[in-house]
Amino acid sequence: MADFGKDIVKIGYIDDASINVDILSAYSYPENSPVGKWGKLKVAKNAKGVRCLCSETGEPVQLKGFSTHGLQWAGVANVTECNIKALKEEWGCSVFRLALYVDYEGGYAYNPTFRQTMLENVVRWTAECGMYLVIDWHVLAPASPQAPEYRCHPMDLAGDFFTYCARRFQNQKHILYELCNEPNIDNGEKIPWVGVIKDYCEDMLRIVRTYDKDVVALCGTPSWSQDTQDVIGHEVTDENGIPYENVMYTFHVYAASHNDGRDIDTPTTFHGINFMKRFQKGDPEKGIPAILNTLPVFVTEWGTTDAGGWTNFRPDLSDMWLDIFDGNNDGDQLVSWCNWSFSAEGGVCGALKWNTGKISPLDPEILTESGKYVYDHLKMKQNK
Repeated sequence: MADFGKDIVKIGYIDDASINVDILSAYSYPENSPVGKWGKLKVAKNAKGVRCLCSETGEPVQLKGFSTHGLQWAGVANVTECNIKALKEEWGCSVFRLALYVDYEGGYAYNPTFRQTMLENVVRWTAECGMYLVIDWHVLAPASPQAPEYRCHPMDLAGDFFTYCARRFQNQKHILYELCNEPNIDNGEKIPWVGVIKDYCEDMLRIVRTYDKDVVALCGTPSWSQDTQDVIGHEVTDENGIPYENVMYTFHVYAASHNDGRDIDTPTTFHGINFMKRFQKGDPEKGIPAILNTLPVFVTEWGTTDAGGWTNFRPDLSDMWLDIFDGNNDGDQLVSWCNWSFSAEGGVCGALKWNTGKISPLDPEILTESGKYVYDHLKMKQNK
């Protein structure tokens, strides 16, 4: 059995500058904005007794918006004050996800000025709009969140990052943390939840809770965050074995690949796996209860296409998933989501085209077919 970095002999250090960073004063949010209406989010029970994302007063809420693509590539070009304002005011987004790749092709590990530039700007821009922000520690390669590249660089990059963020932004109501993006496969073996991902999430939660006692934290799950059921019966706990509050678990779905079990001619397929049934109703034959009746879930990444992003735009299957997210599941759980991605790269799942029009005021020519689909869905729901 592979180690996956579970037994790291030495965890890297956390910089004193992160431990002692100045605490940002609380922002004032526009009164009629999502944050102005719902306040600091929490995990509480809906009318059916199922845990889900709720407003500060305990009302179930559903956030909808976009994720960035990698900020070390051209995706950063779309992350501007003007565009974030347009996403909120013209597109109807209530959440924005900042995808922070770490050791992958020139990510955060190679850009030490990121926190003082892009991150601080996006925290401010989303606050000024009253839009929620998911700060995503984008684990992808290496596959394990416990890998030395993340934990002993020689700095413990993950621990240092969440120390900085949790201390710096503890007064902000609009922040959520995604502790790791997509733990996946290493040398043909799945990075396990128990013993690796769970341990990592508990490490990060101990850090985050030192500074922010009740911020909502999102835990990535195995197999590119598609095996959410692995968490059932093994949720994250503190050092005394008490389950952490205000924690959710992620699911990532691409409509053409993760569907109702049908075979589709597409590069990434999961023959015979009915992902929709698992989440909506459960799969008793495989011992999986209805996931949305069992765990609080946040879909921090979903696409209208094949899982690779390059082929097979499927609005029909996307409709089926969005119906489930809108509460058509055994737990009546409203599921918040971020579409992948607000960019002009990464394939046909990107919402934008290159140099074909303006985002604000919106020129429809700038939108891909996927972008038009998500934009129309956001506007339709906004106007109800």
